[in-house]
Amino acid sequence: MAQRNTAEARRRRKAKKEKENVRRKKREESQRKTHEYEFRKLLEWLLPAEGIFAGLRRHGNTKWLFRTLVFLTLCWAWAENKGVVDSFTYGSEWCQTLAGSTPLSTYQGMMNALERWTEPLMKILWKVLHERMEQIGGEFWRTDGWVPIAFDGSRDSVPRTKSNEAAFCAENHGKGKTAKYRTKKSKDMRRKNNKQNPPAAPKPQVWITLMWHMGLRLPWTWRLGPSNASERGDVIDMLENEEFPKKKTLFCGDAGFVGYPLWSAILGSGHHFLVRVGANVSLLVERGDVVLKENMTVLSWPESARAAGLPALKLRLVKVRVGKTWMWMLTSVLDKDQLSVKTIRELYKQRWGIEVCQADCTSSAGLYQLAM
Repeated sequence: MAQRNTAEARRRRKAKKEKENVRRKKREESQRKTHEYEFRKLLEWLLPAEGIFAGLRRHGNTKWLFRTLVFLTLCWAWAENKGVVDSFTYGSEWCQTLAGSTPLSTYQGMMNALERWTEPLMKILWKVLHERMEQIGGEFWRTDGWVPIAFDGSRDSVPRTKSNEAAFCAENHGKGKTAKYRTKKSKDMRRKNNKQNPPAAPKPQVWITLMWHMGLRLPWTWRLGPSNASERGDVIDMLENEEFPKKKTLFCGDAGFVGYPLWSAILGSGHHFLVRVGANVSLLVERGDVVLKENMTVLSWPESARAAGLPALKLRLVKVRVGKTWMWMLTSVLDKDQLSVKTIRELYKQRWGIEVCQADCTSSAGLYQLAM
């Protein structure tokens, strides 16, 4: 009798567990369908039609569409798998579910397609992304009437491959006299350079110059270059070749983004800037203004600009306190009613977010690594 009761109890527990598993699978399937539906809506909103790629011409034997290639790349980039091939397999399954087809069946095929089409595709996608950012931006699109875009530069090591060394290493990198490591070390910490223990060659590094929407905390555009690239030169290049909001765009930078050529390029493109300045900047003041004021008009007019017959830049120098630190900010917005000291302080606080974004994007699975 006791054995019969025990067997009956086991049978009931087993049946209950099977029912729970069935309910769990139905619940997961329902959630999966909901996620698929919402994600498909987002992708259709992001890229509503293949027609935006009408200007691009594929090879006659190419069967995939540009839209599905972009979908596949997004699914691959968002996959949490550690390996790129495993991420491709996972992303390919999601692309099949969302887009109804997988444009490419192998990771190598996708990378070959991206190597060929990334540059022309990005010229189209940047414009679409900026339009979508404005659509969802709401109150974060502008800060006190301005579209705030920060810029910053950083270096990041890349895999030591021949192609990366050719693309990113400066010529004669590590061979100059000033490249020697001169820091003194204790006797036990010194490295013996000999045939059995040669010094390691320097890793190739990529220079990343990022433009970042401060209100939405999203990348606007970027440039990748060799380790000796100029971040100010990259900003000037983006000003000349990229599109920005035509009304009241304010570029914000740290103390590295100074100089007459950069500021002239920003003003010449119809925009304004706000940068932190220090002792590395020479400015002219009106006669009699021998003491710096907390809010005063100054001129940027270096000797090279005067010799070339270029006009002086009339700017506003403002002293603000951010946290516990006092700093000098320089802006091309002369009217304090259009850009108040309070707004300057808040904008510079927001600018610090680009430092976090740079750190996230240069991680092992970050944005720039995928773009290389």
